[in-house]
Amino acid sequence: MKKVAIAINLSKDKNKQMAFKVQEKLEEYFENVEIIMLNSYDIINYRFKEFLDLVIVLGGDGTILSVARGINGKLDVPILGINIGNLGFLSSVEFSDIDKAFKKLKEGNYRAEKRMLLTCDLPSENIVNESLALNDIVIARESLSRMMSFQIFIDGRRYYNFKGDGLIIATPTGSTAYSFSAGGPFVYPTVDAITLTPICAHTTGVQPIVLNSNSNIEVKVINNNEEFNIIFDGQRTIRCVNEVIINIKKAKEYAKIILFDDYDYFKVLRAKIINNWKDCEGD
Repeated sequence: MKKVAIAINLSKDKNKQMAFKVQEKLEEYFENVEIIMLNSYDIINYRFKEFLDLVIVLGGDGTILSVARGINGKLDVPILGINIGNLGFLSSVEFSDIDKAFKKLKEGNYRAEKRMLLTCDLPSENIVNESLALNDIVIARESLSRMMSFQIFIDGRRYYNFKGDGLIIATPTGSTAYSFSAGGPFVYPTVDAITLTPICAHTTGVQPIVLNSNSNIEVKVINNNEEFNIIFDGQRTIRCVNEVIINIKKAKEYAKIILFDDYDYFKVLRAKIINNWKDCEGD
């Protein structure tokens, strides 16, 4: 490792004590490493003049989502998530295990796993390739508005019309997030697929569906002249009114997440999502 950026969520590490500890350990394991320390929000606009070997994200899942969206298309660099948040499902390691992590990093006992990103077009608004999403793009009504009407077309063919509170279009990475809470399936992270999950559908029979990631997904939203939101990873929002056509697709960019050689997706799933702690005691 020659050059590393540390992106810090200052709301979780106000005095940068944990960040300075990470910096100290990096310098211990990697001689002459150059370290750039930034607020996780600032890294999006930072102008890197040279190649980076690694971006270390010090925060929780939300911080990783924000950084992944922000740097992709600008930097082709893997992300190492160090969890100092609550869930940490996307994180590569807990803060208490940074010694083990940096030792594995130095010895090359890791891989950079490619994760799909989503983007969308809004032809009527002249918006093309709007934002990126590592977890999901959610189309949802305002809190006090009436149900929305959705017409969904897959590769030009009508899939279903339904009424409800919203629709979640998720990547495999995001299948364990809002989509799961709304009744969507778990999808293994490297599966090349996109899931559509309705939110509180008021139409009999509509169910989540798993699609090929190369599918062209067209969603026509009709909302009775009321505002609704298009939300990227729960963090960035576009407000729309009444009738809008949204085209969702797989982005050409990918996020790269560092995973160590002993990473066990199913163990993490049990411990942090399913919460089957009794089962995890034997691992």
